Amino acid sequence: MSILQAGKSLVRSLILPRPGAYSETRRESGPLIIAGMFRTGNGLGRAARSCFEALKAEGYAPRAADLSAAFNQVDLSEAVPLGPFVKRAPGTLIIFANPPEIERALMSLGLRRWDRWRIIGAWSWEFAVAPASWARQAQFVSEIWAPSQFVADGFEAQYDRPVFTVPHFIPAEVAKPGPADCGRPLSILTLADGRSSLERKNVLASVRIFRAALPAPFAAELIVKCRNLDVAPAYARALREAALADPRIRIIGATLNHQDQESLLDACDILLSPHRSEGFGVHLAEAMTRGKCVIATGWSGNLQFMSQECAALLPYSLVPLDDPAGVYPQMRGALWAEPDLEAGARALAELAGDAGKRSRMGAAARAAIAERLGTKPYRQALG
Repeated sequence: MSILQAGKSLVRSLILPRPGAYSETRRESGPLIIAGMFRTGNGLGRAARSCFEALKAEGYAPRAADLSAAFNQVDLSEAVPLGPFVKRAPGTLIIFANPPEIERALMSLGLRRWDRWRIIGAWSWEFAVAPASWARQAQFVSEIWAPSQFVADGFEAQYDRPVFTVPHFIPAEVAKPGPADCGRPLSILTLADGRSSLERKNVLASVRIFRAALPAPFAAELIVKCRNLDVAPAYARALREAALADPRIRIIGATLNHQDQESLLDACDILLSPHRSEGFGVHLAEAMTRGKCVIATGWSGNLQFMSQECAALLPYSLVPLDDPAGVYPQMRGALWAEPDLEAGARALAELAGDAGKRSRMGAAARAAIAERLGTKPYRQALG
């Protein structure tokens, strides 16, 4: 850390609020504000939008304060009504910003030491061991919301704030098949973001599973939707080489708007995710609520809503976390999974050849999301 950065950190620590655990309960007369990157296509942005919709469905009147510009990550149009952060009275702030960004986010919102707000840190993480370095930022929140019990356990072990498991709300959706669906090749989809580590998402494993399970000339396509490829040039190069070797593999590197992202999920038959670890897996749940079959590693936060009854869960072995991309640092005791790719190929081949099984699994997936990922946990956590 440079002298300038150290100075800024000291100033922030002096002037930012330190609410203490449960220093303020939510007041019915006070505002309820959700702050997040509402115009950004990453997982935290989608989580903020889900929280807004869930609280509206529960009868609250939340307001949305956008942080996208503060972090130079504006890549979508607004999907919810946005407004400024107005400190009219003590209230509740649910902030979708991880600890490394929490100070900057609070500074941009204008909250200061003398403002008596209940501040909820809705934090995202992908492993069972939480970073010890985040403990310093925990002083800036009253409590922490984790998207899965898998993540919550790690937070509770590290931080001196109450931790609640609040799974993301996934609204019920029905896939909208288009006229081109009849007779088209089977469509397999895998999703990733370079900023979240392509190694963690294990995108190349999806390619290997696809080619092993459905060798040419099987009528199928693998769509690799992967934004921010430029942050991992070596991995991106290997991915493009794999696509050149099989014309049935197509890479989409752009950020899609909400409608196009939904259309992509609607058009796929199977979502493939041989991930090494997930804090939750929003994209998995979004596919399942559309009645899609999901093949995923049977470990980490996705088990909050997935089981063998509603998805194809891959066996795995656990190994020490070692991210060559450097997105995730090595931490004592941190593990991630090595999924069984042969089992993945068998699962994909079986689903590809059995439309009836795809239909049954899709129906079970839709029912599981409706049962497990509703709006009630947000109300319970607010108290």
